[in-house]
Amino acid sequence: MFEDATIEDEQDLQSSRSQIETVTKRWAIFLLLSIAIIIFLYINAQRRRNKKEIKSAIRRDHVQSGNKTISRKLPNKRD
Repeated sequence: MFEDATIEDEQDLQSSRSQIETVTKRWAIFLLLSIAIIIFLYINAQRRRNKKEIKSAIRRDHVQSGNKTISRKLPNKRD
């Protein structure tokens, strides 16, 4: 059975191996790029969330300090 194998069969095996290698390399590259894109998007989303939190905290501080000054200027109604 194995004695009937020819050189053409060996060449077919080598070409199929090279095709499998190229396909696996392409899939590996695709997966790595996909993971890199996911990480990039995740980091950007975190940065945006942090900026929003900082801005909202600044706004809250500004509003609170503004309310304090307004309340100080108004006389007490009890007087």
